[in-house]
Amino acid sequence: MTRSRAFNRFHRFTAKKRRLSLRAAVPNLQDDIHSGNEAVNHREELHQRAWQKDLMLELIDPEETY
Repeated sequence: MTRSRAFNRFHRFTAKKRRLSLRAAVPNLQDDIHSGNEAVNHREELHQRAWQKDLMLELIDPEETY
């Protein structure tokens, strides 16, 4: 193996070790990265909010305002 090839392999090896140690040191960032890849679906939240708004409007009578 030539000298430059060994040099490059060594630096790739040390970079990989460095990345692994950084990921291990900050485990909560792993969760953030993986959760960001999921599709955002606010359908259930919007449905719940609309349902609550309808309930509140049914409870409030316009004749009872002061």
